[in-house]
Amino acid sequence: MNPHTCHHCHHHPVPEGYYWRDYTGEIPNDAFPGGHDSNGQPTYIGQAYLPNGGVVPSNIYRGQAGMHLPSNWKANYSDLAMKVLCTSSPSSLSWVNATASDIHLVTAGKQLVIGGYHPGAKGTKKLLNVGRALHQGELSVGKLLAYDGGPDKLHFIGGGTEISVASYQALVLNSPSGCC
Repeated sequence: MNPHTCHHCHHHPVPEGYYWRDYTGEIPNDAFPGGHDSNGQPTYIGQAYLPNGGVVPSNIYRGQAGMHLPSNWKANYSDLAMKVLCTSSPSSLSWVNATASDIHLVTAGKQLVIGGYHPGAKGTKKLLNVGRALHQGELSVGKLLAYDGGPDKLHFIGGGTEISVASYQALVLNSPSGCC
């Protein structure tokens, strides 16, 4: 089967949806906005590598050289392997209101956007999804822990530290019309 067709209807091409582009200090034209800072300026969805912490999604602010990533209850700085989430079709992505207790219900039939991974036991990797929440006037992007069967909370940087909330928005890839 062609990897770019839907397995339910082989004749309908599946859009690429989203991709991660290397971040070089400039926000590309196809970057997908993630939120806004406390001054109302747009922020973007980025990811960076954190040694012993995996690849973690967080905010990218226009012109920044590195990112602050939520890990171990603090803001960890990294400028390693930075990427920015991009799409050629912004309508292929949307934000869904969710809580830690209903995330699996409200996203049933939708694909959560993968934002990175967290290293697990014995070399395994646990996927991190992309979410956002409003905190002190800033709509902040963070990592959504949607694994382990426990509360699926969003972790993001707020006020220089890692914050965890149970009510947030999850980023999902919309299914192409007439398919899936």
